[in-house]
Amino acid sequence: MKSTSEQADALLHTVGVRARDDLRVLRLKGDDQRIWLNGQVTSDVRHTKAGDAVYGLAVNVKGRVLTDLWVLDEGAALLVLLPESTLQTVRESLERQIIMEDVELAIDEHTRVLSAQGPRAAAACAGLEHVYPCAELVDAGCFVLVSAPDRDAQLAALTAAAEREQGCAVDEAGFTLARMRVGRPSLGLDFGERAYPQEAGLKGLAVSFNKGCYLGQEVVCTLEHRGKLSRRLVRLESIDGSGSIGDELADSTGQTIGQITSCATETASGQTLALGYAKMAHALEGHELRAPHGRFLVRGTAGKD
Repeated sequence: MKSTSEQADALLHTVGVRARDDLRVLRLKGDDQRIWLNGQVTSDVRHTKAGDAVYGLAVNVKGRVLTDLWVLDEGAALLVLLPESTLQTVRESLERQIIMEDVELAIDEHTRVLSAQGPRAAAACAGLEHVYPCAELVDAGCFVLVSAPDRDAQLAALTAAAEREQGCAVDEAGFTLARMRVGRPSLGLDFGERAYPQEAGLKGLAVSFNKGCYLGQEVVCTLEHRGKLSRRLVRLESIDGSGSIGDELADSTGQTIGQITSCATETASGQTLALGYAKMAHALEGHELRAPHGRFLVRGTAGKD
């Protein structure tokens, strides 16, 4: 396994491969599956075609994030990829929304997900079946669906293909460092049931404002057009010292104005890269914030507006 820094470089400049064993596949059936699902998620899935993939969110009636997800168009059916940590809660929530529609939800126990991320991801996945464009970090990436018994063999083959593209296998530390470099928020760390999509920088990644109604839409749209955010997820770089998840962030007077939610360390420089929430007055490029063991500069907002 290459170093954490080399893995992050591969993810952002060539291709990095890992198994997404944390993702579960929810398979939809029924004539109403598309129009029904469009009413449950923040992204627009009305016009996808076979082979397409759309990143989105499920939010509660208060507009706060229940989970992020991917909708994959298989042609005859739509698949929803959910983190296992939210599967039970979100599945129950979705099933409560089936009133008279012809829709069935079933967990696919036989499918696993592999991820290839980076500019050469498509080349590494060339010739494979069940490949979907799913970019986890920047604008290039793929998910590959494989059968559970073939998971190990397919992962080894995909890793070999990545190596031919000057990429490599990556672990969670490598992915986290790449994520910190580009400011991509993560469910369970940087957002969850306390966050609105706009606070976590998910608006440009996962929310459509040009589709029909969905659960929680009124709150999300009101916040977008007439509301005001009280905090924002920002990208942080240490000036000196270091930081850890959970560290409080303070302004120059010592007043607490936020908290670090994710972080990683650049091996060569020892610099801590982090994501964290800050009150809007401090969520500005170049602002200096203090943590218990170091000082940080705000390097812009996380996610995508």
